[in-house]
Amino acid sequence: MRQRVYLGLDARGKLLFSERLPTSEAALISHIVAIKARKKLLALEESSLADWLYGELRPYVDELIVCDPRHNALISRSSHKDDREDAYKLCRLLRLGELKPVYHSDQAHRAIFKESAQLYLDLRNQQVGQKNRIKAKYHKAGVLRLDGARVFDAKHREHYLKELPDDARRAMLSHLYAVLDAMQAAQEAARRDMIRLGAKYSEIKEFTKIPGIGPIGAHVFDAFIQTPHRFASKQKLWKYSKLAGVDRSSAGKLLAYKRLDKAGVGELKALSHRAFHAALRSSGSNEVSRFYEDSLARTNGDATHARLHTQRKILTAMWAIWRDNEAYNPELFYPSPPTAAAVCQAA
Repeated sequence: MRQRVYLGLDARGKLLFSERLPTSEAALISHIVAIKARKKLLALEESSLADWLYGELRPYVDELIVCDPRHNALISRSSHKDDREDAYKLCRLLRLGELKPVYHSDQAHRAIFKESAQLYLDLRNQQVGQKNRIKAKYHKAGVLRLDGARVFDAKHREHYLKELPDDARRAMLSHLYAVLDAMQAAQEAARRDMIRLGAKYSEIKEFTKIPGIGPIGAHVFDAFIQTPHRFASKQKLWKYSKLAGVDRSSAGKLLAYKRLDKAGVGELKALSHRAFHAALRSSGSNEVSRFYEDSLARTNGDATHARLHTQRKILTAMWAIWRDNEAYNPELFYPSPPTAAAVCQAA
């Protein structure tokens, strides 16, 4: 069993212990319980083991911080890499309050739901690479006229296979198609599992009432956010969703143009983008399209800024109805235009 370095400091920074322990539940728990201290704080870096370690060790410490290693410049950018030295630096950052925590839910069912959504998205993304490989094989064989998605469709792929110059290439493409079919079947099974696990969360049904938000987008938002109470403000939600603006300045002068923060969860930004376009494509006027038109007017026709305002509004509405445990009200998103009767009465 692989061993890892565990190091402890007291409140004054004095080294209490430094040793290697096997990465097992029993060994870690017994070591933590044996530590004599009135208050125990534990820090570990985000990794594939973080969910498991958080669930197992959280009951035995006063506070457990899973930190983002990308922000630990003292460790990641050090010219001297050593497990004990890195553990010591992690303890120092913990004492200084300089660790940036990564949210982990105390509810196991929420963590499992998020894993289910991530699996669905991973299988979806893997198909993109597989489709690119299929197209590349056709191009290498001189078959260049590929009609969009039809080349991947089971009903039409035979037409393209016949255009290949030899049986060997047809066999290779058949193998690639078989893998793609298996991926699509796995994705559909993962989708059903995600929908089944999300059935217990009533807020998902309210999300789908927002124009442009479908079942997949509603489940993905719920799975990644886990709880609305982790965000103190809508601006923090935007930052987590890669929709917050950032700029760099020195001595009051901008060093670069303002841009969107690259840190965060791109899937949330993507689902708001898809929801925006779906709402605008839907027949008739709706609260999302009206909000966009108003934003377009307020930004002097700047379509990019108006779209980003609308994407933030969509995510904010989802967050708010979940946080407040309320039914979705389209009038709170953007009021309907007054009727002719109402206008006459007002006049």
